[in-house]
Amino acid sequence: RGVYNPPPSPPPRSAGPSFRGCSVHLRSMIRSNTSKLSRYLPLVVALSAVGLVAVLCVANGRQQALDVGMRITTANAGMRLGRVGSGPSIRSMKPVQRSVRSFSSASTATTLGGRHSQTKMIATVGPATRNLEMIETMWNEGVDVFRIPMCYTNYDDCAEAVKLIRELEKTRNTTVGILLDLQGPKLRIGKFADGSVSVEDGHTFVLDLKEEPGNAERVYFPYPRVYQMIPPGTIIPLGGGRVTARVISSSLDAVTLQVIRGGRLNTNDRVNVPKVSLPYRALTDQDVLDIDFGISQGVDWIALSCVRTKEDVIEAKRICGRNAFIMAKIETSVDLIELVEIIKEADAVMVARGDLGVDTAVESVPPMQKEIIAQCKKMGTPVVVSTQMLDSMISSPTPTRAEASDVANAIYDGADALMLSAETSVGKYPIESVSVMEDIIKAVEDSKEYRQMMESDTGRLVPNENYAMVPAARLIARDTNAKAIVCFSSFGRIPRQVSRERSTQPCVTLSEDVRTARMLNLVWGVCPVHVPSLSYEQFSFDEVLEKAKEVVKNEGLAEENDRIVVLASKPGESEVPGANIMEVVQA
Repeated sequence: RGVYNPPPSPPPRSAGPSFRGCSVHLRSMIRSNTSKLSRYLPLVVALSAVGLVAVLCVANGRQQALDVGMRITTANAGMRLGRVGSGPSIRSMKPVQRSVRSFSSASTATTLGGRHSQTKMIATVGPATRNLEMIETMWNEGVDVFRIPMCYTNYDDCAEAVKLIRELEKTRNTTVGILLDLQGPKLRIGKFADGSVSVEDGHTFVLDLKEEPGNAERVYFPYPRVYQMIPPGTIIPLGGGRVTARVISSSLDAVTLQVIRGGRLNTNDRVNVPKVSLPYRALTDQDVLDIDFGISQGVDWIALSCVRTKEDVIEAKRICGRNAFIMAKIETSVDLIELVEIIKEADAVMVARGDLGVDTAVESVPPMQKEIIAQCKKMGTPVVVSTQMLDSMISSPTPTRAEASDVANAIYDGADALMLSAETSVGKYPIESVSVMEDIIKAVEDSKEYRQMMESDTGRLVPNENYAMVPAARLIARDTNAKAIVCFSSFGRIPRQVSRERSTQPCVTLSEDVRTARMLNLVWGVCPVHVPSLSYEQFSFDEVLEKAKEVVKNEGLAEENDRIVVLASKPGESEVPGANIMEVVQA
């Protein structure tokens, strides 16, 4: 293994400072200039401190950026919808032109009235509620949109209802939506002398062409083309299934029925003929007249009955133009491919479970309801669930537990709005019905399970260039604990995109168009505020942004220095539809 040889001893250290690794020349130079370098020592220390601060700022940059207000814009600044470029900042989107008067004095915004529920409520106006006191009370209890059914309402009553609702808007400084529900090509019986009759099991009941008021033995049925299409033995539900009868015989002027299950029939009740394709289009001549009248009265939504194809929706849109929004009512069995096309074309969809349950098997209604809601959420189309939500409250001050669960399940599924029909139009307890439904909505939305379901819902479409900013805003609002998402919108496109994401933060939307604000009362999670003269032509973006902060704080949605996410669209014909500006600011 050899002999150990220790390393040579290092040379003795010389006196004075030593600089190992430096050349002799460098050592002598440093020694000679030590006194000169000492004069720059304070500067070196200062620069080191600045460097340390910079490192700390970079490490904590995300929080620092949020504290000062993070700005992201895809319109001519930094990043433009996937393109990297340079351009002016958000503040230069329009030259600041200060008006002589301030924004707050020029425009008075409407209020939300403390209404922050994400799921909306529709109530039907009828004989029991067609007065200002009842309408205002129902609005106070949580109603967002009022429905006027044309199958039970004449033009005078319709005009009176619209007048009362608009009077409510003025007195409460708010916006309220109005839904005009068309009759459609439904087969309906005529009038009864006393408004309704009771038919007994086993009795004979005749549908005929005599225009005189009906009784317990017969009633006017003005559809001669249908008489020969109903063969003997056909089972026919009347009055939404309250009465069931079998066809005994049919002729050119009458259909004779035998009552299998008796019950009460009302004036204008519907007659269903299952598995028979009716020779009528979805939009009847009477519907066209009703649309013209509704537009003249200033209604916001038109509900189109018995929609079977997207062409039905296209025809209604052509007639309405931009004067009202079209809601397609799914009342008959529609295959999935055609359903998707209808949802794409319509401004909203209603699951009309009453007629759907009569036209199809009862057990098929729940899965159809869930399928329609899922498809609407995927497409970003508002969806309404209606019929018999709290049906027992027509005559009882409290609902059944099954009805409460039915309402809750529709909320858990993600419906935009729930609708009360006979409960508020002719029921004995309309206010109690509204109050109970609002309580159920709040209880579900406050539950942990509901929030988790909304957060985990990933069944929406892949974002495109018109839509990319909205999912980002939802994530940023969640990660920064923002109190609200604020939108500026003229036509309602941006807030509907935000609603499609089902963000847990409320979407406060400021619009200069009162029709848009009224329409958005139907959309999930959107809190619409009408601000007259809200435009970049009169005010700078800074002024509009300050108005948004003011509204959010006044409504109690955020406090001073709370964060809010702002979405807007830079004006200009070359811009893509949808949001292209985002800011995170302090209220």
